[in-house]
Amino acid sequence: MNSNQNPDFEAASQSILVNYSPSRPMSLTPETTVDNDSTDLNNENELRPIAIEDSTSEPTRLADGPISHVDKVSDKNDRCKEPPAKQPRLMSPDLDEQDGETCPICLDSWSSSGDHRLVSLKCGHLFGYRCVEKWLRARKTADRSCPTCKSKAAIKDIRYIYAKKLVACDTSEITTLQKQVEVLQAEKNRLELELHQSKISYKNCLQQLYALEQASTRNSARAHVFNCNWRFALEKNMEISKEGGCRVLTYNCKRYELLVSQKSSNNLFPGFGVRKVGCIDHRLGQFIHLHPKPIRDISYSQPNDFLLSVSLDGTAKILDRDAPSLTIQAGFPLWSCTWDEMHTQEFVVGGVGGIALRYDIRNTSTPLRKLTVLDKTPVVSVCWSDYGLLSCQLNSCWLWTQTPNGEVTPISLPVDGPFLSLGYQSGLSKALINCRPRGNGAGRSRLVICQMSSGGMHGTEMCDIVHTFSGSTRSTVMSRACWVTIAGGANCPTWAAAYSESDTALLLHGLDGARSINLPASEPALDICSMHINKETIVASLSENRLRVYKAVQTA
Repeated sequence: MNSNQNPDFEAASQSILVNYSPSRPMSLTPETTVDNDSTDLNNENELRPIAIEDSTSEPTRLADGPISHVDKVSDKNDRCKEPPAKQPRLMSPDLDEQDGETCPICLDSWSSSGDHRLVSLKCGHLFGYRCVEKWLRARKTADRSCPTCKSKAAIKDIRYIYAKKLVACDTSEITTLQKQVEVLQAEKNRLELELHQSKISYKNCLQQLYALEQASTRNSARAHVFNCNWRFALEKNMEISKEGGCRVLTYNCKRYELLVSQKSSNNLFPGFGVRKVGCIDHRLGQFIHLHPKPIRDISYSQPNDFLLSVSLDGTAKILDRDAPSLTIQAGFPLWSCTWDEMHTQEFVVGGVGGIALRYDIRNTSTPLRKLTVLDKTPVVSVCWSDYGLLSCQLNSCWLWTQTPNGEVTPISLPVDGPFLSLGYQSGLSKALINCRPRGNGAGRSRLVICQMSSGGMHGTEMCDIVHTFSGSTRSTVMSRACWVTIAGGANCPTWAAAYSESDTALLLHGLDGARSINLPASEPALDICSMHINKETIVASLSENRLRVYKAVQTA
């Protein structure tokens, strides 16, 4: 060591060497930072004092004086080391207090629940769920990144987290209330819909109530009519023909007259025809000659105003305005006839051999269809129903129905014969079958009421027996039965009228609670006809030469 050195510098150097230890590192305070570029180790007077950090006490500052050679060496070694890593910038107290409270996207406080609760991406930055999801969805998949550090991010990277210094707004109660509001709103909408439906139902109920009141008024009137006791008073008993030969009758509703078949009283024109009888004044009218042999049936067509008659001479004739216009040769004796109610230009005739022919008045040279069954007895009655053609022979009854391919098939009615006649009431959908006593003489004649309906197996029509009335013990004449209904529409009293030979009376069997009525008749009633004239119910009974007219009258 040079003897010319400063005594104070030498004393400081000795002190450093004495206190120096490898286990006790020496560091410089910020105040003793050395500028490597401007410091000159040879200029000892410009060196600043340093402080030595002790492991047990605060760093001490030495007295002003020159720095020893050891300090120079240590300082030179420090300049050779790498610079320290970049220290993070310290946040201000205000920013540090706000950290963990607001979303960096919307700058609004996030919550612990709901759609703005705290979430993070895989890079670790925090956001509100609604904001970061909207941020990511607003960009293409390849361009999605973190709003803070721009690192790649995806919606699946969103995770619910809890920050260390999170000061989250407690919105659980708000969320609960919002859910309650939604529930109440849904309930309100439901109640409003029910109210609207209830108003509609109320209007419908008012309309139905009005309709029921009207129906009740009508039914009350009908019930009064139904509950009243009825009797049939004899209005007129007139002679039609002294020679006899009367067999059948029908009613012309357009002219208010009865058409009665009878034997001609003119020797120049022998044979049979029809006589007009006025229903208002009960006077005998014009006689129209038609057939050389007895007439077995006549039928009136209201739409065409035609009269159809058939005879044992094998012909059918059609009268238009009281004059014969068409003659149809069937080739065998005819017993029955009827008009087709659906096709008003067509009619059906039935005769011996169990044959029924269907014709069209526009072409009567050949029949449209021939209907036959195994039973070869004469076809004594034919009539149209809502379900097809009904035909009655002496030993069997049939319902002819048409299949979708146009074929006509017969269905046997479940009634035991032998038979006298068959009729149908369209308003009631019921068939009236008049059965004669069996050959052993032990039984009685029967009136069988059958209810017609559709919907059987494979869509076929059905016929069910609903009533059976007993009649005469003997039947020597071919008498016909008839429906009798009080004028006034449905639900009015209805009877099934037939002649009882053993009782010598015209029996009216009441249906659905109507009281049965017995009308004395000294002569056999071959045919019965019911009609409505000016809201009055009229019943006409025809014997071989006389016509009896009855009128329905209410009794107290």
